[in-house]
Amino acid sequence: MSDIVSETSADGYPAAVPSMTRKPSPAPQRRDDVERVVVDAVEALLDDGHAFTELSVATIAAAAGIARSTFYVHFVDKSALLVRMAETAMADIVAEGERWLEADHAGGVDELTPSIARIIATYRRHERVFDAVLAGTGYDPVVATFWRSHIEQTVAAGTDRLRRAQDDGEIKPDLDIEPLARMVAWSIERTVAMHVAQRPARDDPAMAAAMARALWLMMYGDA
Repeated sequence: MSDIVSETSADGYPAAVPSMTRKPSPAPQRRDDVERVVVDAVEALLDDGHAFTELSVATIAAAAGIARSTFYVHFVDKSALLVRMAETAMADIVAEGERWLEADHAGGVDELTPSIARIIATYRRHERVFDAVLAGTGYDPVVATFWRSHIEQTVAAGTDRLRRAQDDGEIKPDLDIEPLARMVAWSIERTVAMHVAQRPARDDPAMAAAMARALWLMMYGDA
């Protein structure tokens, strides 16, 4: 008798139900290590000029030094891999945004400028990954849903912070905060993506300064 019974999971993908004799799943640290190796291998392939859509699972597995079957232990498919890569690449950007949102903003534009500069620098380090993710939003509903969810989380965090600023009298009381937070979130995402794609790194400081001033005036300029 086989020790694995196949059925369908809630998301529609084949699932495997272990019997009493099946070996336990890899330890969390081992799982994280393998996923990190796969993510690094794909990012290196992208940096070498390969398009994510053209990479087969076999090519990815070979570059990561794992078996093709091992890939599927860790990732349902390439969509899941791309989402994992995006999460890894965005970690520093998310942390930077959270730091700035929780600051008291007493430093004004001068405080915001280095935060924007660090966001641009992080995006540039993972440029090929973000290119693949943004391209994926146009053809892959899983990636598109993930990316919209990420932006919406940013909007929610920004809305909460700006409402606190409004309560403190730093923003006009009659201003609708949620659309403002949405504009700020999408302005950062679109502007940084286009800047990194079109301009060299030597232009990053000027862009950071310009974005910081524009965003500050957008949020606080008519207080």
